[in-house]
Amino acid sequence: MTEGRHEAGGPADRPEQHLPEELAAYAEGRALRLRIVRHAETEHNINHLMQGWSDSPITERGRDQIAAVADRLSSERFDLAFSSDLQRTRTTAEGILARLDPQPSITYDEVLREWHFGSHEERPAADVWREVIVEHGFEVDRELSALRSIGEQVGWRGLFDTIAQLDASGQAEQAAETVVRADVALERIVRAASAVPGDDEVQVLVVSHGGFITSMLRQLVPELTPDMILPNCSVTTISLPARTLVWRLDGLGETADASIAR
Repeated sequence: MTEGRHEAGGPADRPEQHLPEELAAYAEGRALRLRIVRHAETEHNINHLMQGWSDSPITERGRDQIAAVADRLSSERFDLAFSSDLQRTRTTAEGILARLDPQPSITYDEVLREWHFGSHEERPAADVWREVIVEHGFEVDRELSALRSIGEQVGWRGLFDTIAQLDASGQAEQAAETVVRADVALERIVRAASAVPGDDEVQVLVVSHGGFITSMLRQLVPELTPDMILPNCSVTTISLPARTLVWRLDGLGETADASIAR
C-alpha cells in the first residue's frame, strides 16, 4: 500500500460546480464503482457535540463498526482508496485496508473533510440548533417541528447557512462552499480512477463524513439524495456504467451489522 496526500486548496478558485454528467465525462468512458463509507462512531457523536473539522476518539462501539465493515468489504478488490485526513476517517480507512489483499494505494485529502462549523465546533448540537430556531423566529420549545418548518422554508442549504451566519469567528462554511469542495473531491477521484491501467471497472473506496457524503451525493444523484445523515460505518454505493454519463445509486447507508449501527 502506498500513501499520498492532497491539500484542501481549490474550491476558492472554482465558483461553479459541475453537472453530474460533466463529472462522469472525466471517467472517459470507464466504468466506475464508488464505495463510500462514513467514519466510525466517535465520542463527540455519542455526546451530541458539533464535529466538523474538530476530532474525537473512536468509541469501543466504533471499533466494532470498523471490524464489521472491514469484514464486509474484505472480499472486494479496490483499485484506489481516498480518505479525509482527519483521524476518525484515517482510523476507519486503515481498519478497512488492513483486511484487503491486495491493498490499494490511499490518498488522504483535506478536501474530503466534514463541513467546517467554525466557533460552533465541539459545542452541544442542541444549543446550536436552538440558536438557528430563534434566528428564524420560531419557539424553542417546539424544536423538532420548528426545524422541520425551517427546513421546508429554506432547505438544507438555508439551515447550514444560518449556522455559518451565527458563527462569530467567520470560519464556518457556507453551503455553497461545501458543495464546491465536494465537486473538487469528486473530480479528483474520477480523474484518478480513469487513469488506472486497463479496461475493467475501477472500484474506489472513499472514507469521509456524514454531512460531506451527502454533499457528494447531491453532486452525482441530486434527485435521490436524502436529507439525512448516514449511519456510522455505513456503505453507500454509486456506480457509473461504461460509456455512459449517468450515475446510479446502488446502495444508500447500508450497515454491515444493524446492531452496531448508529
